[in-house]
Amino acid sequence: MGLNLVEFEEVDQVDWTFDGCDWINRKFQALKTRGGIQTEEKMLAQVSKHYVLLVTKDKLYDPKKTELPICCEILPNSIKVIRKKLLNYNADFNLRISNNMPIKTRHGNYLIDVQWKNSDIPEYISTVLDSLAGIVSHSFFLNEITEVLYNDDNVKHIHKNREREEEEWENIIGEL
Repeated sequence: MGLNLVEFEEVDQVDWTFDGCDWINRKFQALKTRGGIQTEEKMLAQVSKHYVLLVTKDKLYDPKKTELPICCEILPNSIKVIRKKLLNYNADFNLRISNNMPIKTRHGNYLIDVQWKNSDIPEYISTVLDSLAGIVSHSFFLNEITEVLYNDDNVKHIHKNREREEEEWENIIGEL
């Protein structure tokens, strides 16, 4: 195919990035929690003209409660402080473990899965997590997504900030 792979540091701009998610709402806010590579994904989103999510129809919804945990990449020495701070917000976390050892990111940081109990508002949760020293990143994508492609017997395409966006979402949610 003639594709060249380059290191991220060599890239100034990417025209198109395609990715998946656990869910996305009508505000184009997504949760991408399972992979634990959200730091790199957000870096890529920052340099992408188009950050497009490819999803199945069941990923499109307006969550009433965030059932899935929110993945956070944290500095290893911040575990106790972050747990104490999260308890103040009625939230707690589990450290991701493999072979009886904390899972480390390529940057040497740990991954935790935060269970949020008192809010389902992505903006609020994101603001709190962003305010806690020791958290490198979290798996809410609030402003990065530009478009969504989803399969509904044929591929449908929704653009962020397009005039018919709200009507398209109403039709989608009504069909679920």
